[in-house]
Amino acid sequence: MKLFNDFGDYAEFKLVPAVRHPDGSCVDESGCKWEAATSCVFARQPDQADRVTFLACMDESSSKDPDQAAAKCSTFSESEIKECSHGTEGQKLLEAASADFNAALPGSTTIPHTFIDESDVEPDYSELKKSLCKSGSAAPVCSSVKPNVI
Repeated sequence: MKLFNDFGDYAEFKLVPAVRHPDGSCVDESGCKWEAATSCVFARQPDQADRVTFLACMDESSSKDPDQAAAKCSTFSESEIKECSHGTEGQKLLEAASADFNAALPGSTTIPHTFIDESDVEPDYSELKKSLCKSGSAAPVCSSVKPNVI
């Protein structure tokens, strides 16, 4: 969240659910139910700040039901999310997420996984900040990064 707060207006973030195969094989779960609910919310919530806030909420959720958790973390109803995540739209969204995920990470991987301008960067705030600033970001936080530290 801190990274998005510091760079949200100065970088484009693409958040991709970890879907290995759209038939229900995801990196951290079988069935892809959480990724389907996430994909459905993302499809209705194009604002990156809202997506980041949504993901932070989902990560902190103690719910066992992904549709219920997604409804609590977004402005969409549980029935609206369930209709999407359990239907044709949800399957198409999982297929698209799978294509994006496999294109970026075709082999074995860890999540979260981060890239900056096609370069694989450790998913750690200080490493991401260094890389974003080194790539020329005009974010105010980059003024505190000394050139020889990057």
